[in-house]
Amino acid sequence: MVFLRHSLGRALIDFDSLWFCLKLPKNLWLLLFGVGQKWFANLLLLVSTGISDNFKFYFLRQLLIIFNVEKQSLLNLYIRYLITTIIIAITASSVNAQRLSGVWGGKISRMVPGGKASVESLEMQISQFGNSLTGNTFAFRDTSRFVLYRMDGRLNRKKKEIFISENGWPTYLLPLEFYPCEKKYLLNYFKIGKTQYLVGTWGGKGAFTDTTCFPNEELLVVLQKLPKPDYPIEYFVTQKLVNYYSRRKNADHIITATADSLQFALFNTNVELPQPEDSSLADRKIDIQMIAKLPDSLIKITFYDNAIIDDDTISVFINKKAVLVKERISAAPLTYSFSISKPNTQAEILMQAENLGSIPPNTALMIVESGSKRYEVRLSAGFTTHAAIIITYAPD
Repeated sequence: MVFLRHSLGRALIDFDSLWFCLKLPKNLWLLLFGVGQKWFANLLLLVSTGISDNFKFYFLRQLLIIFNVEKQSLLNLYIRYLITTIIIAITASSVNAQRLSGVWGGKISRMVPGGKASVESLEMQISQFGNSLTGNTFAFRDTSRFVLYRMDGRLNRKKKEIFISENGWPTYLLPLEFYPCEKKYLLNYFKIGKTQYLVGTWGGKGAFTDTTCFPNEELLVVLQKLPKPDYPIEYFVTQKLVNYYSRRKNADHIITATADSLQFALFNTNVELPQPEDSSLADRKIDIQMIAKLPDSLIKITFYDNAIIDDDTISVFINKKAVLVKERISAAPLTYSFSISKPNTQAEILMQAENLGSIPPNTALMIVESGSKRYEVRLSAGFTTHAAIIITYAPD
């Protein structure tokens, strides 16, 4: 209705058309809009969007002449208009705070109980119209496989839940023994600082069968809203496919070409790498590298240097607040414990590289423990990206 009102408002703001309408006989107005004056306030709201105040009063005066509306009635209607406008503005600001339109990127994971998580990248292009969502999903792993689907969904504003369902015929590149999974997502919106997230669970069935995808596995997904892309949003599908095949075509070249150049960059003393100015949270891209759902509110995280001890130094931030600052990681554990008080609440853990050690990039083995669950993940960060872990406290 808001979209319709805005569209009609823009149409009626054409001065020639509006002048013509104002000169219509009263009986023709009544024929077009219905008998009686109950619609008067709605008409006022309908055409007022985007019109200057001077022109609003001119338009009101013309309606006053056409319908012989008493001045007191007109005043009451205008007061009603002002109140309604304020309510709409407040509602719009609340809705815009959760605006979903745009490109979201992150990870989708599956894990057998007691086993290791299998993680793939996921990007989602969402167009929002009121509570309805449409767009595309693009799941991929390096250059060996991808699955592209159309999707639609709906937003439950009261619960801040988003339901998204893939549909249609998929475009995909998979090994011969694999088939696409047509997925359904149940997501929750949350925001930490300026970073917007969608986090939740997923499930699905085989695209060409009724077989359930990955039964008895823990299926998680987390996405962050990405900066506005430098291409029109409607070209999302084309851009994803072009980027994917470009990476695939250049993969062998990149692997063979980087061996000598990496050795030169790592051991040539003339190469200067940028250093962070202080231990505050740097403005870098967030690379989601782990998703976890934990049963206990008390969480312990432990960091070790991964593989070779090479003087890597890190800072750790939980929900954008520093908890470990410029700590050197080694074979000895670097530990921090914290709690999440409210069930079904998320925590964002960022590992910031304070240097690149003697062998870039900055890498760490991180262990996450909560109740009976224990996760291990190898994190990697540099001076352009933070390693991110998104945790949800979900009591059993």
